[in-house]
This record gives sequence, structure tokens and C-alpha cells, in this order.
Amino acid sequence: MFLKKLTILNKSEVIREIPFHKGINLIVDETPINSEDLTQISGNNVGKTTVLRLIDFCFGADGKSIYQDTEFKNQPNTKIENFLKENEIIISLLLVSDLDNSEEKGIIIRKNFLPRSKKIQEINGENIKNDKDFDKKLKEVTLHTNVEKPTFRQIISKNIRDEKNKMTHIVKVLNSYTRGEEYEALYLFWLGISTDDHEEKQRLSADKTKEENFQKRLKKEGELSLIEQQLTFLEGKVKDLDNRKKSFNLNENYQQDIDKLNQVKYALNKASSELSRVLIRKELIEESKSDLEQEYTSIDTKQIKSLYEKASALVPNIQVSFEDTVKFHNDLISEKLDYITKELPDLIQASSKLKGDIESFRKQETELTLKLQKSGFTEDLEKIVSELNKLYERKGNLEEQKRLWVSSNEKLKRISSDLELINEGISSKDKLIQNRITEFNKYFSEISNLLYGEYYLLSSVKTEKGYELIVTNLEGNPSTGKKKGQIAAFDFAYIQFADSLDIETIHFILHDQLENIHDNQLNTIVEVANNINGQYIVPILRDKIPETVDVSKYEVLSLSQIDKLFKIP
Repeated sequence: MFLKKLTILNKSEVIREIPFHKGINLIVDETPINSEDLTQISGNNVGKTTVLRLIDFCFGADGKSIYQDTEFKNQPNTKIENFLKENEIIISLLLVSDLDNSEEKGIIIRKNFLPRSKKIQEINGENIKNDKDFDKKLKEVTLHTNVEKPTFRQIISKNIRDEKNKMTHIVKVLNSYTRGEEYEALYLFWLGISTDDHEEKQRLSADKTKEENFQKRLKKEGELSLIEQQLTFLEGKVKDLDNRKKSFNLNENYQQDIDKLNQVKYALNKASSELSRVLIRKELIEESKSDLEQEYTSIDTKQIKSLYEKASALVPNIQVSFEDTVKFHNDLISEKLDYITKELPDLIQASSKLKGDIESFRKQETELTLKLQKSGFTEDLEKIVSELNKLYERKGNLEEQKRLWVSSNEKLKRISSDLELINEGISSKDKLIQNRITEFNKYFSEISNLLYGEYYLLSSVKTEKGYELIVTNLEGNPSTGKKKGQIAAFDFAYIQFADSLDIETIHFILHDQLENIHDNQLNTIVEVANNINGQYIVPILRDKIPETVDVSKYEVLSLSQIDKLFKIP
């Protein structure tokens, strides 16, 4: 797959259209090194590296690197960010499998910088807003594979080296948090070897790490062997205390007597409460009786007679005699007394019975208490029971820790067994892996020799995480410029290697920061790039291009302080 064209559009017009060709493609920054304005010396503000990042954006990057420096993430270029969003800028990228076939429609990727409902993330007109689905679709249409691992973003990291770490590491092109299992999947994919099991391997490896971290937390409470020893010791202590506890219980019906004592106490309490209620009721009735009886003796008959005579003078024919009135009054009081005191016999009888019951209950309580005391229910027994409770609590905690340890060990054993089967399958391909590395080294050593007169080699190392790839450097740590040359040699060699084995691959390479490479190596890189079946796209200061290189033949874009990439007013 090749890059044919990158287009920057707004809502109404094309802002930039950058065509690409085979061989080297130069994005030239015209800023002169001897400029009096020191802020222009690096050319950082014209947008030459941004071209690489726009291409990366089309392949699934979040796009923040376009307006946000990786080292100064809290200081975004708001002018560029606002321009991209307010003008609804769309980046369109055309990919083709054959640059010489003018009739090929190719693959068109379109993306904008707007969120949610306004988000455009299209492949051949299909808007795929979910980033994971977009990654899968890119892998399917460009590399014709549906394997889960590695992801397309991981695969293409080698092809788009627009960040410092990618230009200082030849094969470690992913972020610093990437696990060894993920790198193994990527390396095997590069070598054209099946990675069907790697999604499961990575899942199992993640589960294994999770379980190992869990065991680290368990170890803070003690290793399994220590917990088992503690349990054995506690079980002995519990058994000893249980025996001591049993020695206190000489009465075979000890527990039954305790239950009976509790029942007696409950009955005693209930009877006492009922007696209190009966006595209060009896006292109230007796007080009322006393008050009514006093009305017999306290009545003033003379006063009533005087009132009666006055009434007779006013009503001569009054029919009720004085004696009748007095009798009526006394009869009324008698009736009241009969009604009120009617309950007294029952209350007296009830109180008498309750007093008898209470006396009986107290007697039973005393007998049972003495009986239990003789059975050994003492402070010593209470201490033993308290200590036993603490031991049982500690024993319960230890048993739970042991259960967690046993469960975790079984899980780790199962995970390790499954991983071992997968790793055995990968190891069985070792001969194929070594043959592929040998094939790759034919191209890598040749190109590295052209660049530096030295033979660099790729080799593999097998760790518990899986296969790793390393580049042998016989001369020690190379200079910055030499390291970038090695990376170029590696990436060029990979295209030749993949084509020789018909491995589906991306045929373009994007490199940044080539200014430190010596002119001799730059000339060689240009020559090699123009002789492989691929594209080498690099931003570079014009003053850093060797005079022997005909810029007009390879330039695809020229930028300057007065003609920047986005042409922002």
C-alpha cells in the first residue's frame, strides 16, 4: 500500500493538496539557517513535521500532536487548534496498491477534528466513529488481515516515526508501557508469522500479572506456608481451650439449666411487673372508696334542710321531702361504692397469687443459680470463652487467607498451563523465525554497509514474555545521526524483505529529524530510497540537503515562514 495524495480541505475549498511518488519525497522548509530571526532557525513553525502527523492522524492517531507539543502538553497551539475546529478542516488521504495504475480508485480515508456527532472518520465513505472498529477496518483494507493482535496502530508505528522515541529506537517503536507479549505479536507479524494465538496470550498474560499482583498483597499478610503453620498452632490452642472449657461443665444438663434459669428470670420479671400493675390498680380503687365513704359523714344536713325550707316557701307544693333528698344522696354514693369496689376481691386474689408465684420463681432462681455455680460457671470460664472467641475470629481470618492463596495458586497454575501450550506452539516455529530473520538480515546488512561500511544484524532473544528482536551494534552506542541512519536502513530493508516473501506490508516510511545525518549518508539514503519499492517521506531544512541532491526531482511540498502549511491568516 502506497500514499498517493494528502488533501487538506475546509467547508468550501481545498487548502493544500500534496501528491506523493515512489522513492524519496521531500517536504522542504525554506527557512535559512543564517536567518537573523533566531526563532525561525529550526523551522518548527512552518508545518513540515505536521504533514507526517496529519498522515498519522488519518491512520488513527488522536491528532493532538498536530497542535500540542509532546513535551509541553499543557501549552497547546490554540491558534492551530481553533483553525482546525472552527473551519471544520477535513484531512483526506488517498492510498493505492499501485502508484503506476492511474485508474485504481484506491482507499480514501477522511477525518476531521470535531467530537461526537460532528466527528468524521471515514474509510471509503463509511463513517466509523468507534476508534477500535476504525483500527480493525484499516488493518482489513490495507493489510488484508483480521487478526486481533497486533493492532493496526502498533503495526504502523514503525512506518511513521514522527516522535523522538521512534527515531531513537529501531524496533521498540511502541510506548514505554507496552508489554513484552504485545511486542512479540508485533515482531512475529513483521516476520510474516501467524499471530492468531496472541490475543489469547496477551489476555492470559494480563490475567497472570493481575494474579501475581494480588499475591503480592496476600504476602503482606504472610506466605501460604506461614498461614498454614499459624492455623495448625491455633487449632491446637482451640482444642486445648475447648477441653478446659468442658472440664468446667460437671453438670450434664448444664446448658438446659442455663436455659431454664433464663426462663425463670423472664417469668419472675413478668410476674413482678404484673403484681405492680395489680397493686397500683388496687390502691387507686381503695383511695376512691375512701373518698366516697367520707361523703356520708361530711354532708351538712342543716344546710340542706335550710335550702329545702327556702325552696318550700317558693314552691308550696313541692313533692319531695327533705328526708327523701338525703336518702337519694346516700343511695347514690352507695351505688358508686358498689361499682368501684366490685373489682377489689379479684385484685386481692390476683395479688396474692402473684406474690406466691414470685416467691416460687425466686426460689427456683436461687436453686438454679447455686446449681450452675457448682458446675463451674465462674470468671475463669468467662475468660476461656472470651479467648476462644478471639481465637476463632483469628482462625476464620487465616482460613479465608488460605482459601484466597489456594484459589490464586490454582488460577495461576491454570493460566501458566494455558500459556505454556501457546508458547510451545510459538516455540515450534523457532526454525521458521530464525529463517525469516536470516532473510531479513540479507537486506539489512547490505543497506547498513552501504551507509556506514558496517554490517548490522537483527537477532532474536527468547524471554519468559516471548520473543524479542534486537539489533546488534558492533561499534557501541552510535551518534544520533548514525542511529537515524540505522533506522532508515532497517525500514528500507523491511520493505525489501516483505516483498521478497509476499508479506502484506505498508510501502511508505515517514521519518522526521534527519538534519543530524552526515551528507554522505544522506546521499546514500536518497539513493537507496529511490531504488526500493517504497516511499520515503521526510521533512528537512533546505540548507541541510546536500548539494548533490536535485531537490526539484523529489520535492512534494515547499514551506516557509510566509507560506505555512495551513495558510492561517
